[in-house]
Amino acid sequence: MDIPPITPFDAEGGLVFATRMPGEPGDFDEKKRGWSDLGYPESGPPLWVHLDLTRPHSQSWLRSESGVDPIVAESLLAEETRPRVQEFGEGVLVILRGINSNPGAEHDELIAMRLWLEPTRIITLREYRFQTIAALRVRAQKGDAPTTAGGFLVAVAGSLASNMSPTIVNLEERLDEIEERMLEHETDDPRWRSQLATIRRQAISYRRHIVPQRDALARLVHNAPAILSTRDQAELRVAMEQSTRVAEALEEMRDRAAVTQEEMRARHDARVGKTVYMLTVVATIALPLGLITGLLGINVGGIPLEGSVWGFAMVCLILVLIAIGQIVLFKFMKWL
Repeated sequence: MDIPPITPFDAEGGLVFATRMPGEPGDFDEKKRGWSDLGYPESGPPLWVHLDLTRPHSQSWLRSESGVDPIVAESLLAEETRPRVQEFGEGVLVILRGINSNPGAEHDELIAMRLWLEPTRIITLREYRFQTIAALRVRAQKGDAPTTAGGFLVAVAGSLASNMSPTIVNLEERLDEIEERMLEHETDDPRWRSQLATIRRQAISYRRHIVPQRDALARLVHNAPAILSTRDQAELRVAMEQSTRVAEALEEMRDRAAVTQEEMRARHDARVGKTVYMLTVVATIALPLGLITGLLGINVGGIPLEGSVWGFAMVCLILVLIAIGQIVLFKFMKWL
């Protein structure tokens, strides 16, 4: 999806936009709302406030002027976050994770989606641009965004879960390709080992956030806050099941990658062991031959066949016979 550029209300201060749900096109075309309009509305559809958390004014407003609980404000602004859900009065703090699709992002990076939802106000914060928020913004520009805080949460959770699926499918396809090549060509090519290690690292990294995210969504489904209607709970269950499938797929990939790595390592060790074994056999065969030629090469009298014209040929024949005898002995003892 092509994401249109955001027209900021206060780029330096951190107010990206604010609109009454389901959205008003004029809110995105002109500076209609300012910081003084972002308080808690007493009634009506929720006001969606989207802030840039990296801006000092956003942080100051959230801590001092927004009216949210200080614990909520600090949780929303925390540098390190894990997916979780927590109720505070009529509001719900929700922190989720999604794929970072911004240019230059790391392959295994999941960035935080921070939300504070009240019956008549929704506050979202961004550190990076989020495709999910961009899509909801487009809907709000058309006046087609969700009309309730619960519906907004369902849209966010469903979009995050759906956006994870292509990434997981891509990892599975890459893992399938490596396993197929390994089985067909019996290779332990370092390039494949490197790719396999990357896949395993990504699966572990994703799982570290997706599992608590699944648990957070399950908590919302089974202990629904007041902002969620019965329909919202049913739709949120779908997002939870998607997250569950993603978590299970990541666990399976992690285990498959570990098994494949062990197989590659075993093949590599077997190849090295076979090479070392053959070198040992060759050295064992050459040892008595070297001893004999060394003795014949000493510079003293009494060397056998010293004066015979057939001496060299006879010594070579003896050495060949000894080598053949050793090979036959090794085969009889099943060393070869």
